[in-house]
Order: sequence, then structure tokens, then C-alpha cells
Amino acid sequence: MTVSLPEVRVSRKGEDRLRSGHPWVFGDDLREVPTGLAPGQWVRVRSRAGDLLGTATANLRSRIALRRVSHGAVEPSAGFLGGRIREALLRRAESGMGGEQALRVVYSEGDSLPGLIVDRYGEVLSVQILTAGMESARELLLDVLERQFSPRLIYERSEGGARRHEGLAERKGPVRGEGASRVEIETDGVRFAIDVASGPKTGFFLDQRGNRNIVRRLAAGRTVLDGFCAAGGFGLYALRGGAKSVLAIDASKTAVETARQNAGLNGFAGAWEGETADLFQALRDLASSKRRFDMVVLDPPSFAKSRLEREGALRGYRDINRVGLSVLAPGGLLATSSCTQLIDVAKWKEALRDSASDAGADLELVAWGGQPPDHPVLLSVPETEYLKFAVYRKRVP
Repeated sequence: MTVSLPEVRVSRKGEDRLRSGHPWVFGDDLREVPTGLAPGQWVRVRSRAGDLLGTATANLRSRIALRRVSHGAVEPSAGFLGGRIREALLRRAESGMGGEQALRVVYSEGDSLPGLIVDRYGEVLSVQILTAGMESARELLLDVLERQFSPRLIYERSEGGARRHEGLAERKGPVRGEGASRVEIETDGVRFAIDVASGPKTGFFLDQRGNRNIVRRLAAGRTVLDGFCAAGGFGLYALRGGAKSVLAIDASKTAVETARQNAGLNGFAGAWEGETADLFQALRDLASSKRRFDMVVLDPPSFAKSRLEREGALRGYRDINRVGLSVLAPGGLLATSSCTQLIDVAKWKEALRDSASDAGADLELVAWGGQPPDHPVLLSVPETEYLKFAVYRKRVP
């Protein structure tokens, strides 16, 4: 049965944006809006002339007032949501990732479900609902996920600034199923103990998988520093690739302890050293003590959450890569990344050039990486592409 949804009309600018393929309409580009439109309400979107532009979720409290979920007329139903999730799974299967134990099965705008993140860790699903539109369909979504995956546990991690910007309270805890929030996974022959209740984001950083394999390929015989180590992903892949040793540093004591446990889980305890410290200061101390490494991995957190923070983020990238180069032996490899979508590739490279200049080194590109296929990038939605990764050789003139 077709549901009668409220209708919203948009300006020429909003229409052009939607016709270009981008799913967002900002508040300034709304023209006709029904009174009393509740946050999260699903609506039909029409042009000034009345042409159907699709179905969207609306939130007039947010800067992004509309988020399109379909180019056609659809309803917030189990059938529609289930279809979107099956489409997402088909894309992962086509990319060769469908059978992975650890997988992002829904990636927000990248899978046309804006504000929904679903990660699978074995028999556990970790879910983030970050927009009012997905919040309004929350119970339907949980029903669909339970039927599609039959997980032992669905754990919700709907936290952070995105929900606050949508006017939503944070929510965290088990929502379906039972049992421990801790689960063991294996990716590329490397084992990790994941806790979806206490780990970062949804429990683990799945997006760096391909880049970890780049490090693994280049790590044989090298001493490695794993900066911002989190659960130890880069360091463990390096050891699996034949690295001599790894020093893992993170400001979080929990992260360092988790990484230590994961090193033991993989039989690398003897080659693993962990340190809880501010990485900027730790690198300065290592430079002063003349300790050098054959590979330095830097995986910093997002330095910018808003456009106002972009200059500070660029300073952060310049500083951390400069001090990282100070402990890298001549001829060594700097593996560095940025997960800040607000900093584009050109600006990030400019920051890296400044770092190299300050360190008195030239950087030779060895490898380039980005997001894996379970974090799909849409050409018409540049916000879906955020992860940048490069490996450079340090050449001293």
C-alpha cells in the first residue's frame, strides 16, 4: 500500500544539487515546507515546477535539511530498507569482500541510507544511527538486520557529534540478542579481539584494511613504529609481513593494552613493545634519544570536525609528519594517513611537503591507498571519500 508522505519543494539550487546526484539539500534551499514537519519525517521532494526529485528524510533542525534516500517514490518500510541492505551486500560480494568476517555492510550515503552505519564482526553487528531520518525507522531497521543476518548480538553505538547536530540524544548498548560484546575476528590471517562496547567507533577501524596490507608487503626485515596504534592493526600486519619488531604508541591506555593482547593472540608478544603516551611528545623524546626506525606508521584521528578547524588540522598533519620523519632512518618508509574528509588530497600533500622540508628530506612515493570497497565512494558525493593513505621513502639530499 502506498503511503501518503508530506511534500517539500526546493529552490533551483537545491534542484540542481539533487539532479547532479548529490543527496543533500540545505535549509536555505527549501521553498515550500509543510508546517509541523517532525525531525526525521520522510518526505517527497519536488522541484519548483512540481517534478518528483525523490524521497528524502527531513530535519529542519539540521544544516542538512533533506537527505535523499531514493530517486523514486518509496516508503520507510521493511521492504525498502531490506532491499537497500541486500543491494549493499551484493556490492560487497561483487568486490570479493562478501565472505569476510569483519565487514562494513552499510556505509551511510555510500549505500543510499544516509546516517546508518552497520559493521559485522563475526556473529555480532555493531550499528550507528546518526540522523533523525534513520532514527525514525530505527525499529524497522533493527528488525531487518535481525532477519538478514541472524546475529547473536546487535549492539548500538549511536554516539558523537553527528547525533547532537541532528538534535538526537546519544544511545549505546545491546538492542537485540544476547551474550558478550567481545568477539574474535580474523582479517588476512591476522587475529583481533574486538569489543563493540568499548572499542573505537563501532569497535574497530575496518577502513584501513587495504592500507595495512600495503604496510605488510613492505615491512619485511624492518623495525617499525606504529603511531596512534589503536588495536594494533598496522603493527600486527607489519609483523605478519616479516618486520623485526614493533613499537606501538597511543594516548589511550586501553588501546595499548588491547594491542598488546592482540600481539599475544598472534604469537608476536616477543617482538611487540607498547607505550601509552602523547605521540607528539613521544616522538620528540625518541628523536632526542637518537632511536631510529626503518618504518614509521602514522594513523592520526580526525584533526577537524568542522570547516573552522581545517587550518588547525593542517598544522596537526605538518607537525606529526615532521616529528615522525625525525625518527625515521634515511631510506626508511613513512606510512601516513588522513581520515579528515574536510582536508582534500592537495592540501594534505602540501602539508606533507612542508613536513619534509622542515625535516630536510625528500619524499619519494612508494605506494598509495584509500578506502576498501566496503566503504563505497560515490563520484557525485565527495563526502563519501575521506581516507587518504601514502607510503613515502625518506631520501636525504
